[in-house]
Amino acid sequence: MLRLRRERETRNLSRNALAREARLSYGRVGQIESGRARPPRHSSELKRLALALGLPLAAAPSLLDEVNDGR
Repeated sequence: MLRLRRERETRNLSRNALAREARLSYGRVGQIESGRARPPRHSSELKRLALALGLPLAAAPSLLDEVNDGR
C-alpha cells in the first residue's frame, strides 16, 4: 500500500474528497494510489496531495513510498 492511501484513510477521507481538495480528478488519485501512475517525486500533483492531507511539502515525495498495511 502506498503511504498516500494510508494517509487518506487515516484521515477518513474518501478518494473523491481528497481529489477535490487537491484539485485532481478522482481517477488520477486512484491511478496514483494503485501504482498505475507514478508522478515524479517532486511533482505539483504530489505537493497538492500533501497539502490536502495537511502534510508539509517536504513530505510530498514520501507519499509514493510503500508501507505495511498492517494485515
